[in-house]
Amino acid sequence: MSMTKTRGYRDRNETEEREQVGVDSAGKAKAFPFVKMVEVAFWGTVFWGVIARSLAHLLNFTPYGLGAYARPMLGAVHEDSWPAIWLGALMLFFESLLAVFLYSVLFKRSRIWWSGLLYGLMLLVVAGFFFRMGNWDQSTLSTEIGWYLSYGLFVGMTVTLEQHDQA
Repeated sequence: MSMTKTRGYRDRNETEEREQVGVDSAGKAKAFPFVKMVEVAFWGTVFWGVIARSLAHLLNFTPYGLGAYARPMLGAVHEDSWPAIWLGALMLFFESLLAVFLYSVLFKRSRIWWSGLLYGLMLLVVAGFFFRMGNWDQSTLSTEIGWYLSYGLFVGMTVTLEQHDQA
């Protein structure tokens, strides 16, 4: 009888531990919480948008600063104004939120963190379609490739770690 009590106690503790780390009974990742998506999108916007994108634009590595994300609302003429920069940062946040959500849906079962590189390439192709990638010069192309690969890697590593963290 004590064996049954011990086994039941052990099974209950394992179930509680799995619930705490976000893993279901089959060992698969649970859904990625919306709060974490917002957190990843926020930090992606801060580091890859406000800091990296602004620095690359300031050093003339790319013609696309934060104001480029506000082009659909303000047009290319007002791209370097302060309202365009703030609106561009806000648009980049929502685009980052969408990107994190799509990664968490598309690569939910993947435990390979570097699949974010593939995701970054997919984001580059989509952005290149809207920003006419065929007209880019070599410095813009290399800057945008590096930016999207590092951003995709950030999203991939963060989401994979959060979904499959077992510690």
